Amino acid sequence: MKKYVTGLINNNWFFVSLLIFSAVLPLSEGLVSIAAAIVLIVSALEDTWKNKWDRITKRKVILLIPVIFLLYLISTLLTLKQDKSFYDLQKTLFYLVFPLSFSLGKEINARQKRFVFYVFGVSVFVAIVTAMWQWKFGKTEEGAFTVHNISLISHIRFSFQLILILWFFIFLLQKNSKQIPTLVKASLLLLIFTYLGYLLFQQSLTGVIALGGSLIVFLVYLVTRVKAEWQVPMVVVLLLILFVPIIYVKKVVNNFYNIEKISPEELDRTTQKGNLYWHDFDSPLVENGHYVYLFVCEDEMREAWNKLSEFKYDSTGVNGYPVSSTLIRYLTSKGLRKDAVGVASLTTADRANIENGIANVIYTRKFSLYPRIYQTLWEYYVYTETGNSNNQSFSQRIEYARAAITIIKKNWLAGVGTGNWKTAFADAFRENNAQLDQDRYASSHNQYLNYMVKFGIPGFILIMFLLIFPIIKTRRYKDPFFLLFLVFMLLANFADSNLESHMGSSFFFFFYCLFVTTDGTHYLEIDKSRKE
Repeated sequence: MKKYVTGLINNNWFFVSLLIFSAVLPLSEGLVSIAAAIVLIVSALEDTWKNKWDRITKRKVILLIPVIFLLYLISTLLTLKQDKSFYDLQKTLFYLVFPLSFSLGKEINARQKRFVFYVFGVSVFVAIVTAMWQWKFGKTEEGAFTVHNISLISHIRFSFQLILILWFFIFLLQKNSKQIPTLVKASLLLLIFTYLGYLLFQQSLTGVIALGGSLIVFLVYLVTRVKAEWQVPMVVVLLLILFVPIIYVKKVVNNFYNIEKISPEELDRTTQKGNLYWHDFDSPLVENGHYVYLFVCEDEMREAWNKLSEFKYDSTGVNGYPVSSTLIRYLTSKGLRKDAVGVASLTTADRANIENGIANVIYTRKFSLYPRIYQTLWEYYVYTETGNSNNQSFSQRIEYARAAITIIKKNWLAGVGTGNWKTAFADAFRENNAQLDQDRYASSHNQYLNYMVKFGIPGFILIMFLLIFPIIKTRRYKDPFFLLFLVFMLLANFADSNLESHMGSSFFFFFYCLFVTTDGTHYLEIDKSRKE
């Protein structure tokens, strides 16, 4: 064992620092900063400066990435008058740290590169186990989408890590199917399904869409590689993967918009106890096709609910909303009237759901994407019917994008800079008459729009060139694994500004630099890389 480890490390402490970083990446944002510093320090101190200069000369194309950091730095210094914050600059330090580290650091051979992914895969698995333990036995926040909060880092950023390591082991199996023993194959397949299962469990739509896009590209890749007799079945599978999700989403949409037809004249005016119902015919809000504010008798609900629960009707629930509001929506979602009879029809499980802030019975489905899709549709419906986007992830993204486009139209040439984008967005929200609380103001949750807001369209084009050119120059696009990495990050950046977040940029630029500065694809082939 000692001989194996010594041979693997091969006096390459830069490789050891990469192992440390890959190990902490799924576990802790704080540790990521420390590990990144270790990577940079080791790359600067290890080996002679002559050898470092030789490596810099060989890998100089990767140093185009720090030019983006210089853009942020110059823009911040020129436009810092209003917001007076180096916030953006802090978030983009990884544009500088990893390209410098990988240009200075010792060569990483194929076996070492593969081992980085092994360590990363084990760490991702540990993060899953830890998160599931906390969810099952720990003290976690209750509510409809608490699975978003159980991961040790952002669930969106963790979904990217899951996708990357999932594809690594798929390619490893594909490239080494004859060499890998059956028991090891079974273990790897189990691991792959664990990663996939957790990705679906944590219900990140961004992650699921990113995975779907990379899956389509992978199948196209396979179609070009398989024998002629397998091409037709592969195309069929590809078409199924394209159309089955579309059909499924269409079904959810149809179910959502299958809203009950009402005739005000025919509605009951009193409850079974003889009390008057309140019918708000102007409210468009619905749950599972039923109008929320029809058949409402608050006096009966209050009395009946207060007898059932310690969470009183007029108190604030664990989700920060009134218990009464959650109760009304939940009763509506079950097709029950909002009166004493409706409350009496609730089961013990229903009562616990309401106490935990769950406003719709659909949200109790823990191992399904249906609730997440339904929630997105509900947010969009409320937004289109009322214009209010507060506390709604999808609707807020629409307002953020509208504001970004407003800014870009006025500042398309040079952008507003990184020093005062907050002020620009605040002005745009007011100009657009956005129904959005000031504490909800934020930049566009779209990396490409954010670049255009801050640097203009020419700046955006320059940044895209600086990111893409190293891939073309080194011809690393021939590595299908790297290509899938780029595809799912390309898609994910439409839904979030991942390259301006601590965990998003650290993840992307670490693996981007690892792929671009190391040769070939034989790191995925165990027999070939063992010889190094």
